[in-house]
Amino acid sequence: MPVLAIGVSHHQASADQLIRFAACGKQALDELRALPGVHGVIELATCNRYELYIDTDQFHSTKRQANRLLNEAGAGELLGLVDPLAARNAVEHLLRVAAGLESMVVGEPEIVGQVRHALNASHDKISPALRRLFQLALSTAKQIAAGTSLGSVGRNLATVALDLAEERQGPLVDRKVLLLGTGSYAGAVTADLTKRGAQIFVYSGSGRAQAFARSHEVTAITDQQLPAAIGSVAAVVSCSGLGRHALTPEQVVAVSAERSSQLTIIDLALGRDVDPLLADVPGVDLIDLDEIGRHAPAEHAETMAAANRVVTAAVEEYLEAERGRLADPAVRAMREHVNAIIDNEIKSVAARATPEVSAAVARSLRRVAGVLLHTPSLRAAELARGGDPAEVNRAIETVFGVKVDA
Repeated sequence: MPVLAIGVSHHQASADQLIRFAACGKQALDELRALPGVHGVIELATCNRYELYIDTDQFHSTKRQANRLLNEAGAGELLGLVDPLAARNAVEHLLRVAAGLESMVVGEPEIVGQVRHALNASHDKISPALRRLFQLALSTAKQIAAGTSLGSVGRNLATVALDLAEERQGPLVDRKVLLLGTGSYAGAVTADLTKRGAQIFVYSGSGRAQAFARSHEVTAITDQQLPAAIGSVAAVVSCSGLGRHALTPEQVVAVSAERSSQLTIIDLALGRDVDPLLADVPGVDLIDLDEIGRHAPAEHAETMAAANRVVTAAVEEYLEAERGRLADPAVRAMREHVNAIIDNEIKSVAARATPEVSAAVARSLRRVAGVLLHTPSLRAAELARGGDPAEVNRAIETVFGVKVDA
């Protein structure tokens, strides 16, 4: 399967650059899906990467056109950060991403859910080949999670950020923490804060705070209570991902007189939930994705090696299976040819025999055809995996006298 991966991550770009590139990618997405030779596109957007996985049979043309569309959307110099990956490299990259091997915090568990969301969100805009690839990525991630100790300590972006906050201002036990946002990541943050013994308050501009508070046994904050909450908490953790600032310098400065200690603000959103100018407000310690990246721990080399072995084996197995699928047009032509002969014979028998006899003959002929075609179908796939699929096409055309539409 010719797959092309185009994107940037925390490895190449800052948080602001990621935000800009993601906006350009979203703007170009519909036109990219409409390009000649493109059979499907999946958009993978997380807090530290934005990538497009493209099923195309015109690799070089699609790459050029994708760059053109991204440039027209405003990517400009950001395209210099992109290292397009194709075929085996693209497959291996996605499997590593889904397993958390390419995450800012290696082994973080949230990424597999984000890959699953990307697949589900694009379900009607992708090809069977892309669906198989993403399903493989999910199953490989599950295998690595079950068979290695990667991420077994449960560290993720929130864990690293909260560890950093406690390192700077002491334990959060019995201290108030305000959570901005009620999305899927908010649940992981709440679980971490609960383990630390914090008093958790939640606010949502969308009005979902009450429902979230009931399901997670925390306290909801209303619009009217928000200023007082900002003035009294030890930390604010923002992960709403709304694409606009959920917390501004003006909001913090307005309650600064009520504060007697430092306010730690953690921004976990790719789109910057928090105005970066808050870093300049006296008494504020802003921890954003760039800061988290500088403090993310390295994973144990032996564990990484074990996970990499799983990825390598999965890539080889997948590519072999996909090569076998190159024989599908030939196998389909062979089966259609034989089935057409069988259908004609069944019609001939039906014209001169009773319905009972005709049905029995039809069952017998189809059963025999299935048996006879089984081995040639398997051999065709084997030959395609081990050599040139065109040879398989020529063999079917020669033996059966049919034209294979490759």
